[in-house]
Amino acid sequence: MMLSYAHAGLMCIGFAFLLAGFIVVRFMKGRAWWLKVHRLCGIVGGSCTVMGFCAVVLDIVLAGGRHLRILHGYIGVVAVVLAVAAPLLGFMQFRFREHIRVIRRLHVWSGRITLLLMFVNIILGLSIIGVI
Repeated sequence: MMLSYAHAGLMCIGFAFLLAGFIVVRFMKGRAWWLKVHRLCGIVGGSCTVMGFCAVVLDIVLAGGRHLRILHGYIGVVAVVLAVAAPLLGFMQFRFREHIRVIRRLHVWSGRITLLLMFVNIILGLSIIGVI
């Protein structure tokens, strides 16, 4: 049961950091510190998301349950992959300058889709446990 709490908490923290990274770009871009904060939010948010995913996988394995039985699980897998991909794409755009336009577009859209999927999945998760 503790791993379920860890899963929920880490996913919410991950979402909060990823959302903060989006807010920084949307409203603070142009300030001297925006990129450093955006990067930090992406790294922390992605890391928390991966840890939350690991917690639920371990919880399911220890309980002897089956993985990916419900929509929440499927959306979660896609969200975790994108939560890792978005920051990686962000770093890659500075490494591979010749492809910056394509990589930046992938970075932006993977970030947006990640936030949308995580928001939907948080609502689904709260519904599953009976909170809403």
